[in-house]
Amino acid sequence: MSEGNTAVFARIVEAVNRGDPDATCRLTAEDAIVIPRRAATEGAYVGHDGVRSWFDDNKATFEVFRLDYPDVRDLGDRVLAIGTVHIRGRGSQVETDVPSAGIATFSEGKATRWEDFGATTLALEAARVTPG
Repeated sequence: MSEGNTAVFARIVEAVNRGDPDATCRLTAEDAIVIPRRAATEGAYVGHDGVRSWFDDNKATFEVFRLDYPDVRDLGDRVLAIGTVHIRGRGSQVETDVPSAGIATFSEGKATRWEDFGATTLALEAARVTPG
């Protein structure tokens, strides 16, 4: 079951990188919660409408928005992902890689929650995983 979660997570990343909210919604629960790093100021995105809003917000803000998680760890009903978000600002044209480390939670083969902690140490702490 949990091996399937890492595969679902990989498909979600692929769908996000294609800019495909419909495919992303098919892989997430109807009441899924997405908590990106900017949630502290903008709030979390809830449900499939929230997933679509997250896509719309990214499209309005960034010309390029691409996830890259070379370190994905199976934690049973959760997946820990460590990598970067490659972005290019729509107005500024500034292009950079932003550290990303998050936890995806799964139930019945669908993602129910994604929280990006940004710093690897924070995600490891939240996941209760020892570094190394």
